[in-house]
Amino acid sequence: MTQELKQLKQELRKKDFQIKELQVLATKDPLTGLFNRRGFEEEVSRLLKDIVYAKENPEARKHFYIDSISILFFDIDNFKKLNDAYGHKTGDQILQQVAQIIRQKVRNLDFIGRWGGEEIVAALVGSHESDAWRKAEEIRKAIKSRAKVKNERVTVSVGVSSLDGTLTFEELIKCADRAMYAAKHERGKDNVVRHSELE
Repeated sequence: MTQELKQLKQELRKKDFQIKELQVLATKDPLTGLFNRRGFEEEVSRLLKDIVYAKENPEARKHFYIDSISILFFDIDNFKKLNDAYGHKTGDQILQQVAQIIRQKVRNLDFIGRWGGEEIVAALVGSHESDAWRKAEEIRKAIKSRAKVKNERVTVSVGVSSLDGTLTFEELIKCADRAMYAAKHERGKDNVVRHSELE
């Protein structure tokens, strides 16, 4: 192998590595290390399409055992107030604490993403609504007991939605967001609400 060819191969490997790094950066939130909104949407949409396809095709169902998915939509309570009182650096630390607790409480096969601002979403693979509600409640309690800024406890409001029939990704997120809004504005924050409770 000539020196020129070796050099070309090294350059190609370097470019390939750089492309992979850029792909990771395009789908990850640099502050929390979670998926960003785009990355979360891509991963969960792909899985959701597989679930819906398997439900509609008996042959595919034999090879695909996941039949459900649930979304947990977290919103950090009083985040703007805490951010304004203690500064953006403290706000970043709150986001990192909450993200870390959620990551510790879900399985490796689940997906977690920063949806935007102080909102974090988790997709629990194979989870039905009752299981998802219990997991959301467990996480809510863990955040309340472990996350704090100065002497103030950090709390979250959580909405839960689960795949019912052939909901699209957008519908599933919208349902979880609506339930989170109810937890925050109708139940007085630091609460978990299932979307099915609103119907």
